[in-house]
Amino acid sequence: MASCCERNDIPNKKKQGLMVVALAGNPNVGKTTIFNALTGLRQHVGNWPGVTVEKKEGIMKYKNEEFLVVDLPGTYSLTAHSIDELIARNFILKGNAEVIVDVVDASCLMRNLFLTMEILEMGVKNVVLALNKIDIAKKKGAKFDIKKMEKVLGIPIIPTNAKEGTGLEELKRTIAAMAERKISTNPVIPVYEEPIEREIEHVSRVLEGTPLAEQYNIRWLAVKLLTRDQEVIKLVLKYLGQTKMDEILQHISELEVHYKRSLDIVIANQKYEFIDRLMHQFVTHFGEVRETLSDQLDRILTHPLYGFLSLLAVFYALFKFVFTLGTPMQEFLDSFFASLGESIAPYIANEALRGLIVEGIIGGVGAVLSFFPLVFLLFIAMAILEDTGYMARVAVVMEKVMKKFGLPGKSFIPMVLAFGCNVPAIMATRTLEDERDRILTMLINPLVPCSARMVVITFLAGAFFTEHQALIAVSIYTVSIFLALLSGLLLGKFVIKGEESPFIIELPDYLLPSWKTVVLHSWERSKEFLRKAGTVILIGAIAIWYLSNYPEPIGGGLSYSEQLGRAFEPFTMLMGLDWKAAVSLIFGIIAKENVIATYGIIYGVGESEEALAMLMRGAMTPLQAFVLGIVTTLYLPCIATIGAIRAEGGNKWAFVAVVYNLALASIIGILTYHIGLLLGF
Repeated sequence: MASCCERNDIPNKKKQGLMVVALAGNPNVGKTTIFNALTGLRQHVGNWPGVTVEKKEGIMKYKNEEFLVVDLPGTYSLTAHSIDELIARNFILKGNAEVIVDVVDASCLMRNLFLTMEILEMGVKNVVLALNKIDIAKKKGAKFDIKKMEKVLGIPIIPTNAKEGTGLEELKRTIAAMAERKISTNPVIPVYEEPIEREIEHVSRVLEGTPLAEQYNIRWLAVKLLTRDQEVIKLVLKYLGQTKMDEILQHISELEVHYKRSLDIVIANQKYEFIDRLMHQFVTHFGEVRETLSDQLDRILTHPLYGFLSLLAVFYALFKFVFTLGTPMQEFLDSFFASLGESIAPYIANEALRGLIVEGIIGGVGAVLSFFPLVFLLFIAMAILEDTGYMARVAVVMEKVMKKFGLPGKSFIPMVLAFGCNVPAIMATRTLEDERDRILTMLINPLVPCSARMVVITFLAGAFFTEHQALIAVSIYTVSIFLALLSGLLLGKFVIKGEESPFIIELPDYLLPSWKTVVLHSWERSKEFLRKAGTVILIGAIAIWYLSNYPEPIGGGLSYSEQLGRAFEPFTMLMGLDWKAAVSLIFGIIAKENVIATYGIIYGVGESEEALAMLMRGAMTPLQAFVLGIVTTLYLPCIATIGAIRAEGGNKWAFVAVVYNLALASIIGILTYHIGLLLGF
């Protein structure tokens, strides 16, 4: 975890002369919608320096100026409890941005202003507050005096409705004016009870004579020391030495005895009391607080029984939506690539080159690309569930279930994200404050079928279980998720021991999704699928074609791929799978989509899904196909996922994930096959 004394790399665009605007805010406040509205399609997604947390940047144009907009991770506070919080804190603390736009949810203002106070307490003055979801707040009976609010907080306030675009031009104008230092501010900072203030003053005096006074706001450092912020303690220790630090910690202990609780809780409570006093000056409520549609829906969707049944129905509808709309598009692309291969083949005289291009490149890559509509629609469906606010309800419904398996309800959110891709889902475990929960969730995450494995599951379900395609796919997903939960229980008891953390989660209001945002998000996520098709899968397809065709099978000789498959066949035959499956699974470690692409190349019909399905039906039983689907879902994570686990948890946990997944897939594959035989399948 990066220390608070380490500088974040200032964005390259800033070095090129662009002024930087940082968006901060709680999760679910509409920050991403504002980011998309400000930057449009002029965006770039990468990683923060030194860590694999997603970093979004985009260009905002206003009049003749361009600004680099950086979307900071969504956080509730700026402590050092999680990497997301530390990244956001460091970026603001080091002055990397000319303007900080703090996006707050007007309908949950007190909780959102906690982060605002944390930002202002740093001594930051270049803050603009975007008062978002103002329409929802008004429906709940809240009325805001914006001018009074600006005077009380000491910073510009821009009411916005990001989904409708209301206030965004005014926000751009204010950002530009703030960046050009045409707006002066006088930010309010929290004031605490006398004993706390007296100790803040004492610590500040101690710090004044150190070089820290030139780099940081002394009051902020003092407050963080009182809350025992470990990163700040390590930073200050370098300058004060152990004796002075022990003296400060002794004073903190005495205050904790006085308040009979830790000072981080005391200061947080007093900060909320301060916010409440501020809000009484500019917020009034009128009329009777009525039960909202969100409240009515939550009575059903978070109910222990009805909520769980609703969850099953929602996810069944999700897969039905993906298959119903996506299958015709998939078949169209399948026919397109088959026709492309047939039309090109006559113009390539050299037999080896013709095989490479038609069977290897077009066949291998085309077999994967034909599934792009299914992947894109899956991301569309997931984005809709996220934007409506339903994902938070999923965590609530699953909390009791997850707890039975030794996991917090929040773990289910990274698991749901894994349906799209395991890599960002593993990154999402950073939002779990407890280290045990984070590692445990990270290890079970690869057992959730991602979109790449959906390619394999969809193909096998369609080829062998045409009339029950959706049911078979859902059954494989259900088995995988159950095994992921069971793995959480086993690993939590025998590998990663520790206490379970309490479950706290915000339930945002239900909102109609912004279709522009949904499509934009889905496209950004789906681009990775296309990128893999043009790089990893292309290279893999060429390698598979070469290994499947060389050395030329003269006089009964075996190709390299068959030799490789035969070496592993004695083991895979325990699951009823021959050498072709062994080769496919090996190449699937590079990218799971390669499992089907490998079969297509081995059979020499890579560009024709229909021909491949027919040949596989002649060589495999439905039971063997089901086993292949299960094993593909459970065995070794792809290289990218292993890399993500290594980056997040280190070599030890990456090794544990590899060994555990391989062992689990082997056991389940063998059991499934032999139980299936006993049952007559």
